[in-house]
Amino acid sequence: MKPAPTHLRSVVARLAQAALLLAACVPTHAFAADRPTITFFVAGDSHFGASGMEAPNRAIVEQMNALPSTDYPATIGGQIETPRGVLFMGDMTDSSQETDWREFERVYGLTGRDGLLKYPIYEAIGNHDIIGDSPIKAHVRRRHHSLVYSWDWSDVHLICLDMYPDSGTRAWLAKDLAKVGRTRPLVVFFHYAIGGPYSDFWPEADKEALAQALAGYNVLAIFHGHFHHAGHYVWNGHDVFLPGSPRHASHQFLVVRLSADQLAVGFWDFDAGAWRDAFVKTIQR
Repeated sequence: MKPAPTHLRSVVARLAQAALLLAACVPTHAFAADRPTITFFVAGDSHFGASGMEAPNRAIVEQMNALPSTDYPATIGGQIETPRGVLFMGDMTDSSQETDWREFERVYGLTGRDGLLKYPIYEAIGNHDIIGDSPIKAHVRRRHHSLVYSWDWSDVHLICLDMYPDSGTRAWLAKDLAKVGRTRPLVVFFHYAIGGPYSDFWPEADKEALAQALAGYNVLAIFHGHFHHAGHYVWNGHDVFLPGSPRHASHQFLVVRLSADQLAVGFWDFDAGAWRDAFVKTIQR
């Protein structure tokens, strides 16, 4: 067989080069339609051991179990899919007592098969969990192998940063982020508030260092507890959400949906059995 004419080989080479350049220019989010929808719940500050906490915590779990296949608020639209799990913002106990931890495990479980809750749960440590000679840290390590840990739900990387990200936790975080890269969608959670009321429980220098550690990464949302009041604010360009608590008046947990190009958060009132608020934002996955 005769070789192709020189001019034809040149045309083919240019076409191949153009195809490679075009592929390189297509952003990763152009393939976001292939990303599965990820649903999860967010709660916290159960405070087992404080007066009257058992009934509202059981109500939270019962309603979480019943919500799939029901409607989101109109702002979000669609129906709630079965969640991958529950992120829990700490203060499982009120005073770090073993008996109160056991009640937390009886209600919330761990795997979705060993408590009343039907889904896996991933908890951070709260300041009420480390009082005195507390056994709670040891229990969390037993359940998740560490107080700081991460895992993946499909393409989304979730990161638990203990009670708050101090220097040791940030050193671990830097290594974890280096493994996943800057384009992977991230969800971050811990106990203490970053801004607003009761946000002075950890140093401003640590907050600034966390902002630097997360700079340039694809952080979809940050979640925390501690304040006992459901809400949303923006910190350093990141959307921050917090659930309420069975303790005090803000009896809400969060229902979160990550679709191919949207973050949606519904605020569910477990006293009224009704939606209280909703948030929707375009994202890149």
